[in-house]
Amino acid sequence: MDNINLFEYAARNKVRFASARGEISAEQLWDVPLKSKDDFDLNDIARRANRALKDATEESFVAVTRTTEHARLEIRFAIAKYVIATKEAEEAAAKKRADNRAEKEQLLALLAEKQLGKMSKLSEKDIQKRIVDLEA
Repeated sequence: MDNINLFEYAARNKVRFASARGEISAEQLWDVPLKSKDDFDLNDIARRANRALKDATEESFVAVTRTTEHARLEIRFAIAKYVIATKEAEEAAAKKRADNRAEKEQLLALLAEKQLGKMSKLSEKDIQKRIVDLEA
């Protein structure tokens, strides 16, 4: 089942996720942090979904019976994992952008310093000539 169908299923079937603050919808997962100090986080929600799935799965070595509830629990767990993976990717991208921005600022400062150093080597006559050229 692809991601769009996962969320369509969740919306149509009103899938809810157990959390430290009660049940929440699939849409509300996007507002939950990856980690927190009070256990209201995506990690806890995914662990609860995984535990419910394991509890519903009866071990059988001959035939595996799949119920609609079992499918519902699998989908719940898959949605939680998808939201976690997406938020982790977004955080990594944001960190990379911030790192790139910081490096660019350092490079611009270094470039300004180099240009200033180059200008300080000009003779007094060259400086006056450049000033006149700029005023023209």
